[in-house]
Amino acid sequence: MTRLADRLLEMVAPHTVARATDCAYQCCYANYWRYCCYYPNGTSHCDGCITNSSSQRSC
Repeated sequence: MTRLADRLLEMVAPHTVARATDCAYQCCYANYWRYCCYYPNGTSHCDGCITNSSSQRSC
């Protein structure tokens, strides 16, 4: 999943933007998650919080 997200980001992001080095899901609040990517230059990008319909992941 992370590789796919990185590839999609590379397609939309300008080529001058450094490749994300760390992308993962983070807990927003009880059973809500968001996908965040962190870049070597100190910037980050996170999607909006979404509810978790799976019982495999809880926070």
